[in-house]
Amino acid sequence: MYALRSLSKLVWGANEGAETFKLASGVLYEERPGAKVARKCIYKDSELCIRKTSTSYQYQLVAIRALEEGEDLSDSLDDERSFLIGIELKFTPTTFEGAHGFRWNDVGESTYEFIADESVTKSVREAFAMAVARCAWERKHRREYTEADAGEVKEIMDRAEDEELERLLDSVKLDDADIEAAVGPMSPVKPRPVDPE
Repeated sequence: MYALRSLSKLVWGANEGAETFKLASGVLYEERPGAKVARKCIYKDSELCIRKTSTSYQYQLVAIRALEEGEDLSDSLDDERSFLIGIELKFTPTTFEGAHGFRWNDVGESTYEFIADESVTKSVREAFAMAVARCAWERKHRREYTEADAGEVKEIMDRAEDEELERLLDSVKLDDADIEAAVGPMSPVKPRPVDPE
């Protein structure tokens, strides 16, 4: 509980533009349906953080590319990607090749994934997901998350996970050939004769 209070002070007590809570190491991917390369690595070494904006009750989810040794900030113009945190982000936990991270939608067609380094523990990932849900709640209700019922914030997380599952199920298209390949040929069921008594 102490850790969550400390986390709350970090995220919600920060000044505008301050990176308030971060996952220090991971890989950022972008997925674009219909593109030649559907999954593209954007930043091989990056961090993911929550940043407070100048507008009340609004926060950004920011993926920042880690600088390589000897590299200067002015060397690259594409050092970060930022996303306004809201319910429409549909921020959910995900896994990729056994590694854990997060998935979210951009306002365009793209979906992003941040796959955390194995050094990022499950409890840190859960705390980060809860912090993003609290930010989304604040944006939606224009009030401090401390005024929210614990169930209301969790509902944001659950709804995003349910919508992600629904999206995955909708993307699966099965026809009779797929079903036959999985379970074998289907033959019509013949009714059994009823034994007259």
